[in-house]
Amino acid sequence: MSTKTYLFCRKNTYYYRIKVPTDLLSIIPAVEIKKSLKTSDLDKAQSLSAAMGYKVHAAFMQLRSGMLSEQQVKVVVNQLLSKKLDSDSITLSSAIKDYIRRNERSWTLKTRMEVEGSYNLLLQIMGDRPMSILARHDLVSLRDTLTKLPPNIQKTYPGRSISEILRHSNLVPMSVTSINKHLTRMSSLMRFCVLEGHISVNYAEGLQLPQTQRTDEERKSYNMEDIAVIRNLLPCDSGNLERQWIPVIGMYSGMRLDEICQLYLEDIVDIEGIPCFDINDKGDKKLKNKTSRRIIPVHPRLLKDGLLEYVENMRKGGQVRLWPNLIKRRDGYSHDFGKWYQRFNRKYVTDDTRKVFHSFRHTVADHMKQKGVSDTVIAEILGHAHDSIAMGRYGKRYQPQVLLDALLKLEYGV
Repeated sequence: MSTKTYLFCRKNTYYYRIKVPTDLLSIIPAVEIKKSLKTSDLDKAQSLSAAMGYKVHAAFMQLRSGMLSEQQVKVVVNQLLSKKLDSDSITLSSAIKDYIRRNERSWTLKTRMEVEGSYNLLLQIMGDRPMSILARHDLVSLRDTLTKLPPNIQKTYPGRSISEILRHSNLVPMSVTSINKHLTRMSSLMRFCVLEGHISVNYAEGLQLPQTQRTDEERKSYNMEDIAVIRNLLPCDSGNLERQWIPVIGMYSGMRLDEICQLYLEDIVDIEGIPCFDINDKGDKKLKNKTSRRIIPVHPRLLKDGLLEYVENMRKGGQVRLWPNLIKRRDGYSHDFGKWYQRFNRKYVTDDTRKVFHSFRHTVADHMKQKGVSDTVIAEILGHAHDSIAMGRYGKRYQPQVLLDALLKLEYGV
């Protein structure tokens, strides 16, 4: 039906008007819905009427679905009838505060910082508007803007508006993964608002972009030449021994950087005669998830290099942590070391931005996979969830000897 059918003009102002369908008269306490389009321009009124019609018919479909709670029905009806709804609606900034307040106890400090940074960006792009007026095209516009913006704009362009940043030439846009993280957080926020009765539809759902590369290509593994360079050029500085040890532990265990940097001396344990790393979240340590809690045998190469002697020297010196130089920051013990390793990596190893400390995990996984190690053993060493229900839910942890046999496949020829 033409949008003109829903238009009428009164005192030089156009209005949108539609009769309430007969089957909804028992839910909507009115025979018609009428809203001012606040314009005297016919072309603009037709455009606004089309957008209004989309929202109204979407609301009709929701009310007919029978899937809304009583509170959600009230919200939809109020949006259809209330002339002052927009001014009374919760704003984007208020919704963000409520959402963070409701969920922050389940987040680590690092996660909260990432979430707040993401919502600050979304708020900067969209403006602090009422949640009730958001439509699908607003969220599509948000996605389009994200695809044009570079990463870390708060650090790279402090104090600049989004429009000012977009005027820069030769911008390198953020990755699809980053874009999808922001869109997922917007969707989570809108889902929260639906449950709270602030809005009736999550228009941000299903906006994520398809990945242009496979998950295993987002980070590249180190090749054997890279491993040789790293081993040969790591500094042997007695005042910063963690720089000598942490990368080597990474390449022979597949442990995450945070997991290595937060180790205590008591986390080096003997199980059935096999020296092991006990990866846990006791005290001030944190783990990515529950499956990260695990035992990893110490590779014989690390034993030959003298890791246990280093541990014993730390104990004799009265230390409790494996790397006393590393200070805990808001996001854990790895911050300072991670910055140093990034400089070392780019200066001496590779200029490929997909090769980072995390690449050691890919190298370990790929090396064992090519040597015939089973996926479930690799998953347990890396601290990933088992895809197999039988192994993940009912199977017990692998014995240290089984894991050690798998780690023995890590021979880099250096």
